[in-house]
Amino acid sequence: MKHIFHIVFVMSFLLLNAPTQAEESVKKARWYQINLTFFQQKPDSSLNEAFAFEELQLEMADALQLHTDAQFTLATTGMNAVMALHHENSNGQAFIEQDINDDWNQIIGKLDPVNQPILHNVQWVQPVYGDQHSLPVYFESSVQTLGQPKLKGLIEIHVSRYLHSDFQLQYIPKQARSLSETISLRQKRRMRSKEIHYLDHPYVAALIRIIPVEHPLNKKLEEEAENTEVNSVLNERI
Repeated sequence: MKHIFHIVFVMSFLLLNAPTQAEESVKKARWYQINLTFFQQKPDSSLNEAFAFEELQLEMADALQLHTDAQFTLATTGMNAVMALHHENSNGQAFIEQDINDDWNQIIGKLDPVNQPILHNVQWVQPVYGDQHSLPVYFESSVQTLGQPKLKGLIEIHVSRYLHSDFQLQYIPKQARSLSETISLRQKRRMRSKEIHYLDHPYVAALIRIIPVEHPLNKKLEEEAENTEVNSVLNERI
């Protein structure tokens, strides 16, 4: 009987603490700033056979879409409860489009505007989790072809020993006469932070850089500590 009671107690303890442990692992996630620029390649009639052009269906079930401000409903973002709570605690700073940094503008300014026109250029910050908690981010170009975004896709970033990125893209080439000529591609990369990585394809290419940034919760704790210290000093003076 004691043995059964012990098993029940242990199972109850594990069940009660599982969400807390999951929440803690999410709260300890590393935060990064992502710069991502897609640009069109100069047309090449001799396509490399290594590139696959089979149709690729974008896996949109859990996808997040970048927003231009922090005013959006978490219930519609695809976040699970633990991540949604973490997002709120982080002052809603994740997955919000930012102004492009000057240094990145200088980098992409070297692209040839005629042969390498920019299709999509974006910057944001986000927590990066292990593969289990990672979520894909959806993007699409404002440039359209045949009534559809010329480029759309998903990027998913997770971290283990290294940073890993997974791109799923759909691209409508200039000469396409129907949507059935949409080109699909998927590329996975192991990355190092602060380095510029180049994704190559005969039709479309990308530059991506991932930079570590301070965890928003650390900033929040520092601000609270500063406020507490000021209040304490004022109280002593009174």
